[in-house]
Amino acid sequence: MTRSVINNEYYIRVGRIYRVNSNSKKNLRTDILKPLIDSLELMLAKYCRVHILRFDLHLTEFTSDNRIMSTMQRRLFRRIRAKYKVQNIGFVWVREKEKAKAQHYHCAIYLNGNKIRHPGLIQHWIKEIWSQLEGSSNHWAGYHNINRGDMEAIQNAIYHISYLAKTRGKGYRPTQTKDYGWARNICATVSAERTPRKSK
Repeated sequence: MTRSVINNEYYIRVGRIYRVNSNSKKNLRTDILKPLIDSLELMLAKYCRVHILRFDLHLTEFTSDNRIMSTMQRRLFRRIRAKYKVQNIGFVWVREKEKAKAQHYHCAIYLNGNKIRHPGLIQHWIKEIWSQLEGSSNHWAGYHNINRGDMEAIQNAIYHISYLAKTRGKGYRPTQTKDYGWARNICATVSAERTPRKSK
């Protein structure tokens, strides 16, 4: 994806305007905004309700790669699919490092809201898996239950999760290591022709 930065209140993605958490002191990267928005739009195309949980993960020691996030995603997805019998899961994470010696990760997970309306069990699994991977701590940053077509709820969720796209804290890693990642089976490019959504 092409990397560019915005510092205005709105961002246009495939002809739709989204309000984002940006200002003169908080620039946002569009290469990260795109999968954040596309994940929600694609999940809403599949399900009439989508549940989004935003959370943060901290490490005790700096690592030069993001293998811990690949393992975290794999183990968490395995549990979600076994319990809820779902295949489509959206997931976006970003790597940041500021004053602490180790990096931390901000994450957003997108789930079938017809089967998951409260994040309690998901939070339990995240905490347990992260502890097994020797992560230091986790933080819950809120969740959203969004109905297809509810533009107010969609806008509120995008504004909230757009925090992940901020430029501050990123880039403090080896050249070959990425600042972010996403579940690519969900974050395909949204079609320029938005088709009517059918309820499921």
